[in-house]
Amino acid sequence: MGSRTRSGCPGETGKGRGRTPMPDAELAAFYEEIFMPLVRRATWRHRLSKEDARDVVQDAFLLAIEKIDAAGNPKAWLIQVVDHLALNHLRKQVRRSKLLSKWSRGDSELATDQRSVASRGQQP
Repeated sequence: MGSRTRSGCPGETGKGRGRTPMPDAELAAFYEEIFMPLVRRATWRHRLSKEDARDVVQDAFLLAIEKIDAAGNPKAWLIQVVDHLALNHLRKQVRRSKLLSKWSRGDSELATDQRSVASRGQQP
């Protein structure tokens, strides 16, 4: 029986699993061809702003430089990576807005408490 890694796929032995790196010229052409369609996908499918969508796609290409397998289906792989990064970005935005509203509410309650303490301290 073949060796197994975390993914559980036979024949994969971790780092040297037979990934075929994409040559730089081919990666540059691939980038030019697919960058804007991926930005549009992130904008429409995940409702990201253009700037956020561009950032997500750039992050996906940074991952692709090291992990993309030219022998597989790099376009499908990159689409999946963009979808996952876009979802992570949206989760991060929701988490930040919840924390901001919590902190803002906490600040206003703290200011009210400080005013009431200050007003009690001024009364004889």
